[in-house]
Amino acid sequence: MNKVCIVGVWHQGAVAAACLADLGYQVVGVDQDDLRVQNLNLGKAPLFEPGLDELLSKGIGSGNLSFTTSLAEGMADTRYILMMFDTPVDENDETDLSGIFAAVRDMALSIVADSTLIVTAQIPIGTCDQIAQTVRAANPAVEFGIAYIPENLRLGQAIDRFLHPPLPVIGADDEKTFERVEKLLSVLSSSWLHVTLRTAEMVKHALNAFLAISVCFANELGNLCDVTGADGTLVAKALRIEPRVGAKAMLSPGLGFSGGTLARDMRTLQKLGDLFEIETSLIDGAWESNQRQNRLVVRHLQKIFGSLKDLNVGVLGLTYKPDTSTLRRSASIEIINEMVRQGAHVKGYDPKADRSELEQHKEFEVCSDAYSAARDVDVLVLITPWAEFKDLDYQQIFPSMKQKVIFDTQNILDVSLLSAKGFSVIGIGRGMGLKNNEGSK
Repeated sequence: MNKVCIVGVWHQGAVAAACLADLGYQVVGVDQDDLRVQNLNLGKAPLFEPGLDELLSKGIGSGNLSFTTSLAEGMADTRYILMMFDTPVDENDETDLSGIFAAVRDMALSIVADSTLIVTAQIPIGTCDQIAQTVRAANPAVEFGIAYIPENLRLGQAIDRFLHPPLPVIGADDEKTFERVEKLLSVLSSSWLHVTLRTAEMVKHALNAFLAISVCFANELGNLCDVTGADGTLVAKALRIEPRVGAKAMLSPGLGFSGGTLARDMRTLQKLGDLFEIETSLIDGAWESNQRQNRLVVRHLQKIFGSLKDLNVGVLGLTYKPDTSTLRRSASIEIINEMVRQGAHVKGYDPKADRSELEQHKEFEVCSDAYSAARDVDVLVLITPWAEFKDLDYQQIFPSMKQKVIFDTQNILDVSLLSAKGFSVIGIGRGMGLKNNEGSK
């Protein structure tokens, strides 16, 4: 059977649908959001992902891909159902599963015998068992298998990571289900590690917690580099040479993680520790470290200017990360809100930020280009590291700024070049130090 139903088509669901259709599967994506479905059928992704609109349009044009709001239509004539919900989190990064279980109850009556339910939504450990119980309670007669794959896509790199999975793990409690999922996904990898459902769910928590702790370690090390005169970016470069660390280790000093992806797994592990009375000191410490790190921008500006009251600030980069359009849980927005609370006047620019999301933010001025964001400001703060910010004409920007201070929170700019142009440049973890009233130079 060549048909696949994907339930939940925001980011990972839209990517998977487009990729599987391009690989020759007949794919139907199902989502309750009528406008989202309409746009997807026109080849428009819910958020920016490089190459995704083109891949969606190709699949729709070939007849391999379609989207609907009807679960019954999507699940008809298929025994493969992929649950790829974007699991929402609240402002405290707690996972909300109510929408997933509502969809499972709706799906239960449409599941046909001998189906395989594949969950990739980011969920707490034990949720797959609860999903299976929910299906059996609603449809006791149906026989089905359930598997979990720890989704490992990254915004901006999602298509390549789906087609070439760097973490090929399938969780299933029986060999038959594992073999069926492996057969479906054999076009992506020839070697899938078979683990139990709960082990696969824990793999996702462990991966994101490990990455989060790595970020926190790098940031704390970078903060120590700033006060000692060491260069944290070169420390990271040196450590990556060591095989026990690795070439792709997340060791670059900068801001803390944001967006909810890593945070929800940290929260899940903390809750498990509370539930079973197991201390999670390392995870708890990393959580506190990360909360402090994003306040570093305001603290540094206070050291330089004394106060943020009536300070004019330009911000480059508003999205959660480069190569995406979403502002959801963006560090930029959190930092801007804190600057505004302290009396700063802020304007910002982002090359891809979703316009409808931007319209919800009245606390700062949205600019149409980077040069407008830099005009008449005391300090220009680069937060989201879009590649184009490295290639701006800073010679043009220099005379338009009131005070010539650039705060590069991501360490992507050429400090020596900008310093030669007359800018005072601040980084994080570069060992450049901070002096009061630096902005008055």
